[in-house]
Amino acid sequence: MAGTCPHCGIHISGQLRHCPHCNEYCLQTQDTCPECGEKLEPLPLADSAEKEEVVIENTLPKESQKKKSHKSIGLAVFFVLILILCVCAGYYYYTTEQMRQKEQSDYERLANMTDPKTFRQFLDDYPKSQHFDEVNERMLALQAEAEEWQRLLQNVNRAALARFVQKYPTTLRKRACEDMLDSIDWQEAVAVGNENAITDYLARHPFGRYTSEAAEIKNALLLSKVTVAERTMIRGTLESFFAKVIANQDIEAARAAIPDSMINFCGKDNADAEAIIQYANEKKEKDVIGLHYVIAQQMSVRKETLHDGSIGYSAEFNLQETISRSDTKQPMSNIYRVSALVNQEQKIVRMSISK
Repeated sequence: MAGTCPHCGIHISGQLRHCPHCNEYCLQTQDTCPECGEKLEPLPLADSAEKEEVVIENTLPKESQKKKSHKSIGLAVFFVLILILCVCAGYYYYTTEQMRQKEQSDYERLANMTDPKTFRQFLDDYPKSQHFDEVNERMLALQAEAEEWQRLLQNVNRAALARFVQKYPTTLRKRACEDMLDSIDWQEAVAVGNENAITDYLARHPFGRYTSEAAEIKNALLLSKVTVAERTMIRGTLESFFAKVIANQDIEAARAAIPDSMINFCGKDNADAEAIIQYANEKKEKDVIGLHYVIAQQMSVRKETLHDGSIGYSAEFNLQETISRSDTKQPMSNIYRVSALVNQEQKIVRMSISK
């Protein structure tokens, strides 16, 4: 078991063998036993090398084995540290990417914002953002725009809205300005109330908020438009009424000129032919020889829906009354304002006559 001989100092570890004759120890390199003198068979080199390797390995110092153990522990600690660093790096990358995506999302949302406070919040949340300067510039511009917008709202008119849109052509308030202009133009069109005003509104705002109402009014105006033939018919009906019924007190003509009764005639409700003739007789004083009536050339005629749902014709005009008198000192003429409603059967259903 010793590495060297304690007597002579020769290296003997792994170099000894038993003599097959006397069973004493001798070196593997010896060919004769030093005890009995018998010759020894040489050992195979491979077996000798293996035995030497085994002996050498078994005789390694404990310190070398400890070094191997320490090295294994060091490698394990190294790999654990590497794993911890990888986990930390991954978590850092994940959180950084999440923050980057949130910042980008908040930045893109600003495209539809007009409140400067929203931009200020972005700058506070992301002071190191690559968009900081751009967002700050937009915030200052929006602050100036918001102040001017508040001044505009105190006195909304077409000129102020046009100036605002011209000054801020890319403003997100452009739609609000268009809606306000739409409302202003519609109110003016309704106030005028004729076909030209409605047509002008539709030309300015083909997709405006009130286009459907404007189209209905326009259609109604077109339907209510009185043709030349209809105007001529109304004038003839009224001229016949004044010539035959009022001037000549013809009761048959009165019955033919109205339905069973007028809704209202000169303040009298449900006036029949007799009531109309009575009114005509009262106009013929004792010295009146004859009456003559002329309807002024300017006559306003429009269509109107009657109580039964049918279409009638509302006419307003001036009426000149010429009186033939025996007493020439009395008034010889009068001017009246007449309002009449005629149905499609050319019957007068309502009339008022006033000076």
